[in-house]
Amino acid sequence: MDSTSRQVILDQINAIVSDVLRLPDLCMDEATTANDVPGWDSLTHIQIIIEIERKYGVRFTSTEVAQLEDAGSLIELVIKHS
Repeated sequence: MDSTSRQVILDQINAIVSDVLRLPDLCMDEATTANDVPGWDSLTHIQIIIEIERKYGVRFTSTEVAQLEDAGSLIELVIKHS
């Protein structure tokens, strides 16, 4: 997948996280982790994952979700399931 497509997915994930956490000025990059984002805790993590699954029509396993390290690994997971 080319970098433009990765950027599109990142932008869409950023929009979802921004909406769930009510952070209109959020600007994530591929190295962004949950610890970097105010309000991104274990409960909101589940909400974010559910919204991403809805957006892309996919289902992630609990093991896949537990292994996520940053936004880049989340992009890889979306690509894998798309």
